[in-house]
Amino acid sequence: MAVTKSEPAAPPPQPSIGVPALAVVSGSLLSGAMISLSAFVVPVFLDTNTDAGHMLRQWARLYHYGHIYLPALCIATCGLYGYAALRKRAASSYSPQWPRYAAAAAATLAMVPFTWYVMMPTNDVLFGLEAAATAGTGSPELVAVRALVVKWAWLHVTRSLSPLVGAFLGFTGLLRELGL
Repeated sequence: MAVTKSEPAAPPPQPSIGVPALAVVSGSLLSGAMISLSAFVVPVFLDTNTDAGHMLRQWARLYHYGHIYLPALCIATCGLYGYAALRKRAASSYSPQWPRYAAAAAATLAMVPFTWYVMMPTNDVLFGLEAAATAGTGSPELVAVRALVVKWAWLHVTRSLSPLVGAFLGFTGLLRELGL
């Protein structure tokens, strides 16, 4: 009778986590960059300005540069989560984590309607005051401008939690895919 040597069982294939991992890193970076504006930049404005017009110009520049970079990072992050969700759903080795990646994309993108509906009134007031101060047609009170900038900072922190929630959802999806 021939003795056959049994081959050890092959380990199950590891899931492909490159794209969702990149999305988690991207969303974490987005949230951290956004929170940093409120946590570090705005306090510098508040501590160093004695002129309302100057503070308004600084805030407008902060908004300008944030508006250039952060929406693009939000879209890229959502695209990565969306790609991961669609790929995981369509794969022959179907991943039950695809809804988690789709939810991460939605959570990250939720900052957009928050901006439009919750933050826009404060933004509009600040931009109006900045335009009046720059044109020399208005001299807003420093106390009022400080209060608006503080309000904006708190709203911005709240908005910054959206991509953080997305990163949390994406990270938990990664952990579950890895069986951890």
